[in-house]
Amino acid sequence: MKKFLSAISIFTAAVTLTVSCGSTQQESGQPAEDRAEEVVSVENGVFSKEEFIARVKNMAKSGDYSGALAEYDELSGSTKKKYASDLDMFMLKAQLLQVTGRLEDAKSQVDSLLKSYPKNEELKKMSFSIRKTLFMEKLSTELEKGSDESALALYEGLDEQLKDDFSINLIKASLLVGAGKYDDAEKECDHLDSIQEGSVDVLEIRLAIMDRKGDSKNRNAMLQKIIKKDPYNAPANIALGQSSAIKKQYGSAKQYYLKALAKEPQNEDALFGLGQMEYYLENDAASERNLNKLLEINPQNSMAYSYLGKIAYANDKYLIALNYVQKALEIEPDNYDYNLDCGMYQRYMGRFSDAEKSWTKCIELQPDYFLAYVYRAGIYDEQDKLDKALEDYRMCVKLNPDYYYAYESIGVLELHNKNWKAAGEAFFEARKRNLNNISYPLLVTYCYYKLGDKKQAKKYSNDILRKMGNINSIDYKMLRVYHDENGYQNLPQQVAGISNLNDRAKMYFYIGLLYDMFGSKSAANEYYAKVLELNSPMFFEYRLAEWAVKEAPADE
Repeated sequence: MKKFLSAISIFTAAVTLTVSCGSTQQESGQPAEDRAEEVVSVENGVFSKEEFIARVKNMAKSGDYSGALAEYDELSGSTKKKYASDLDMFMLKAQLLQVTGRLEDAKSQVDSLLKSYPKNEELKKMSFSIRKTLFMEKLSTELEKGSDESALALYEGLDEQLKDDFSINLIKASLLVGAGKYDDAEKECDHLDSIQEGSVDVLEIRLAIMDRKGDSKNRNAMLQKIIKKDPYNAPANIALGQSSAIKKQYGSAKQYYLKALAKEPQNEDALFGLGQMEYYLENDAASERNLNKLLEINPQNSMAYSYLGKIAYANDKYLIALNYVQKALEIEPDNYDYNLDCGMYQRYMGRFSDAEKSWTKCIELQPDYFLAYVYRAGIYDEQDKLDKALEDYRMCVKLNPDYYYAYESIGVLELHNKNWKAAGEAFFEARKRNLNNISYPLLVTYCYYKLGDKKQAKKYSNDILRKMGNINSIDYKMLRVYHDENGYQNLPQQVAGISNLNDRAKMYFYIGLLYDMFGSKSAANEYYAKVLELNSPMFFEYRLAEWAVKEAPADE
């Protein structure tokens, strides 16, 4: 819409005063035999008509438009009557009225002259220009008020001379798109094609209609049509860049944004898109350069501040990141993503209370979106506010049942609460969504045993074992032992040979859990201690081992 609104500023009242002093009979309307008597009486003297016109023009050239117009006010009554329809004198007056912004008076003057000179092309052009400027000014006023509907209503009384003006109808089509009147906008595009066939501007509006209607089927064909006519067309290249970005084709998207900027170097969408792609491509300096250029053009662009914050955060500059996102929030205080990022930066700065407030605001803004619940649950969890954390994790899986990490966290906290049924159900759901983590079936089996349901423990673990391909893997052997309740004496040696520190520590935990179920608590605690000795808290079992060691009686 900005592109079309800028057209309004073109139609100002700047008019070059070019009326010739020499006249023909057709131009002046005065018979040749009367020209010797062509005198003009004004309050301060008598001039020939030519002298009067020259006097007025000289004033206008010096910028004294008001003084030039005042000369007409000082004409004697008889002179006004005599020269009322003189083309030379009063077209000049109409031009002066136009250049001083007295458009209605200029329109009246030109209309009066057209009665005497209906075929004069210069008058016709002037009449059209004045009418167009008047309409554009009214349109601009309504748009500045933010009233698209009122702006569209102006078209109902559109002057007949303007009904086939391309630029005026182009704005109308754009307004119809903004108002959601897509069928009317399509009809207006057809009208525009009848005025000027093949205009890229019209193709851009048709593209906007497709975007609003979600017509992805025809969208790409329209983009290619625009690009064929105008390879560096900014809106089309930006749209192609956005499509590539969604597909994570960041290099391709970057090239589209560069092409858009080659045509429109200060296009905000293209600058942001380029800055965003450079960020994803980890070209931080280039990203910052483009985002800062965008802020020079528009200091109120909150997205630029947001991404500058992301760059700082990626480089562990948390305070700088926080300052940037707070600037974004000054512009858009109710932006969900900005509040989410703000909380994350605050959390990494150890400002847990502030982070909690930021994420709570996100939840207030979008109570049906799960992500802020995940973040807030995590910070509650870190502060051992486990009941609150559990409540938020449960809200996560309610809002997004496929987010298996939340099921995992629920399972861990319910294990800590010794709520075996709830823990088992949570790990069961996690297993359904992630088949590759052996921890989940091991813990489901464990929970069945703790509930005293040995039959279900064996049935469930057997179902999993039958689907596992590699019977020689440590994962298979561990679950086999859980199923058989036997054979775990050889496991410690096999686990000790695991090279990956995290995998080894995890399996030590599950040996400990075996002893917890079928052996002795003291042996279990020895293996939990082995987990902690490896000092690799990159998996949730580490936390369970910590709790188990803390809860162990002193005499064990």
